[in-house]
Amino acid sequence: MNQHTGLQHCGTTNIHQLGWTLSEMMIALAVMAILAALALPGFHHQQRQARRADARQALQQVQLEQARWRGQHEQHAEQLSSLGWSSDRSALGHYQIAIEEASSQGYTVKATPIGAQAQDSACKPMRLQLVDSAILVLSSGADPQTDAAKCWQP
Repeated sequence: MNQHTGLQHCGTTNIHQLGWTLSEMMIALAVMAILAALALPGFHHQQRQARRADARQALQQVQLEQARWRGQHEQHAEQLSSLGWSSDRSALGHYQIAIEEASSQGYTVKATPIGAQAQDSACKPMRLQLVDSAILVLSSGADPQTDAAKCWQP
């Protein structure tokens, strides 16, 4: 009987493996890499979609402030600073906001993705346009009249 472990040996050495072999570790790492490669593009796509809310919120905020401004002035504001904005960034910083044009009858505001959100090419840029003081056009991408990628849908 072994004094240290209390086990009896019958002439053979009993070796217990603790841990993983190198081949088991490599297989586990390969499986994790495959799963990550499949999951990451979907995750990034979901992140880009969620960040679009930052642009929608900023453009709608400009819309409200333009309505307030127009009530006291002959035309819509041409600069964000006139509306009280101290920066040209959206609240979460994923978009650069700019008033492209402004008149007494309407305006166009554009949100251009920056940083990690710049990879969102389908919705680059997002726009809010007021035409003839009554028609609101929400668009995205290359065509300023449509939202083909449905970027304005939450």
